[in-house]
Amino acid sequence: MQSQQIRAMIDTSVYEFLYLKHLGSLNKMVEEGKIIAYGCKVVRQELRDISPKLKYKGRSFRKDLLSIYDELTEKHDYPLEDVIENLAEQYWQEYDGGMPKRKLMNDFRIVAISSVHNLDVVISEDNNSMKSGPAVRAYLKANNVNRFRTPAFYSIEEIIP
Repeated sequence: MQSQQIRAMIDTSVYEFLYLKHLGSLNKMVEEGKIIAYGCKVVRQELRDISPKLKYKGRSFRKDLLSIYDELTEKHDYPLEDVIENLAEQYWQEYDGGMPKRKLMNDFRIVAISSVHNLDVVISEDNNSMKSGPAVRAYLKANNVNRFRTPAFYSIEEIIP
């Protein structure tokens, strides 16, 4: 990974990995100024949708993941705006994969927020939808038309040294 400061959107799919293994390493990178972690309304809502009854080591998994999200993204949380919805819809129009729209639109919104706000990276473990070939081609095509830079996609393992 690059040595300059990375502006990264953290996808919902990463928070479990942070909680179980990588939070200390990511926090160190944030403290050292190597990475700025961003979030958005879409990711926070997906975390809120986790059942409050789900427990890990006797604690609320949902509450712990939301706490991690809030700590990492405290001043870097983007809203869902009309321009984001429009760009996500353009991604859908360009998408030629086989997944249904209802399964992809939140991924498309997360990438649209990252593109509109010129973030460097989207950290995601979602290889089958968000980081799939058809999805990435859709981002590139729509972003080129709109003159947005498409962020790079990395897994958490590729970011943590």
